[in-house]
Amino acid sequence: MWSVLARYRPPTAWLLVLPALLLLAGFLFVPLLQSISYSFYDASMVGESGRFVGLANYANVLASGKIGAISWVTLVWTVGSTVGQLVLGLLAAMTLLSMGRAGVLMRSVLLLPYAVPAISLALVWRWMFSDGTGILTHWLQILGLFPLNASPLGSADVAIWLVVLANIWHGFPFAMLIYLVALQQIDPALYEAAGLDGANMWQKFRYITLPSLRSATIALLVLRGIWTATSFDLPWLLTGGGPAGTTYVWPIWIYEEAMGFFRPGRAAVLALLLGLAIAAVVYAFRRVIRQSLSH
Repeated sequence: MWSVLARYRPPTAWLLVLPALLLLAGFLFVPLLQSISYSFYDASMVGESGRFVGLANYANVLASGKIGAISWVTLVWTVGSTVGQLVLGLLAAMTLLSMGRAGVLMRSVLLLPYAVPAISLALVWRWMFSDGTGILTHWLQILGLFPLNASPLGSADVAIWLVVLANIWHGFPFAMLIYLVALQQIDPALYEAAGLDGANMWQKFRYITLPSLRSATIALLVLRGIWTATSFDLPWLLTGGGPAGTTYVWPIWIYEEAMGFFRPGRAAVLALLLGLAIAAVVYAFRRVIRQSLSH
């Protein structure tokens, strides 16, 4: 009896975190339940009860004929931005680590893109690629890589890649910080032992650095992937989804259904489908990683 009482601990910790858990659950589940409810109604404004239409909103979205093209653009946007941010972030972190004390000042400079608001970033990039005064457009035209009196952001062939490039520049400092912390946790003795065995720089990077960064890379892939897939601001501010829908990502579709056509029911369906797709990808990714670790 006394041993049972000795092992008993009052749920003080749970009581302390309960208010935060309830608040978090409210912010998470109330909008989710409202979105599910909206998806079954035909209302012209958010907040209206509307008319119950069952699965009609789902049928209209699936029959719209736009899912395939928009999903592909969203996939290119998400994968290109996420991989680019991780690669550039890792290169920046390794460079800072090799700079010693000088890297501390340089770290503050490299963090500036992440601190710049998206609207300011979009204005700068639109100016650099404008058809008349854009400095980058001017040099592209001098080199013969782009025609005169045209903006690269208005080209269906390169617009999506310029938007991806802007997002990489905006988000790589986050990956840089995570990788910088992870690199500092690697035991220098591992590199010394590898050097004594005759390993070159590439072999040290492949067999020591990359495996040591596995956890950080997985976390960054999930976080940056989710944030990018649900990002609305940069594609909308830079191109508005054009030209010819080449930068029309899924969040822009949600926005236009809700605020452009005043169809919150269809917007709710699109939001739910995007959430389910992200959850499925994350679940599959975790299973693949878990199986690879087990082997």
